[in-house]
Amino acid sequence: MSDTAQYLKVLELYHRDDNPLFVPETSGSANVARLLFSALGLQAIGFAPFGLDYTRGRAPEEFLEPAALNYLLLGPMMRDVARLNFEGKLQAVAEEKGKPAQTLAFGSWNAMVSYGAVRNGPAKGNAEPSGRVLMAQLKDNQFLIAGYFCRVDFQPRDPNKRRQFLKVEEGTYETGVSKFIRILNGDQTDWGLNFGAEPVVLRVSAATY
Repeated sequence: MSDTAQYLKVLELYHRDDNPLFVPETSGSANVARLLFSALGLQAIGFAPFGLDYTRGRAPEEFLEPAALNYLLLGPMMRDVARLNFEGKLQAVAEEKGKPAQTLAFGSWNAMVSYGAVRNGPAKGNAEPSGRVLMAQLKDNQFLIAGYFCRVDFQPRDPNKRRQFLKVEEGTYETGVSKFIRILNGDQTDWGLNFGAEPVVLRVSAATY
């Protein structure tokens, strides 16, 4: 069993309807930082890295970056994330070694999450597991998506239908307020929605035909 699988197994043991999940102490390493998203996927109400002041032998920015990326993305939108999670609309996952793709179910849609995929090629996983994503279903065919180092696409659960992106709006959150930046074009979305190292939030409207 991989370290990630063991971590997830422990989280699932403490995931109970009568006892909200809180992770009081984790390392700030790259191997663990991404698993904040796994905890969010289990409706965690807290996740606290420990020892982030330890930088001996490593540049501070290198040591802090994995955890800092989480805070850059989630800090400004934490109230929306908490609300959507409480309402049961949010799902989140982190990359597992040897598992380059995952599927999340949202009503009539499957959200396909992949890691290390090139433009039109299969997913192979990142060199080191670093991908993570959260998704919330705002309406039947509208989603809020944020993450790092992954690709997201949607597939109708009805095998006789295909998906079409009606609009993909890119933005960020600043002090809790969503800020629109631009609408992505077809060349940017044909092969799916790509997330790299920047704290980007997408609002996606989809349809079937």
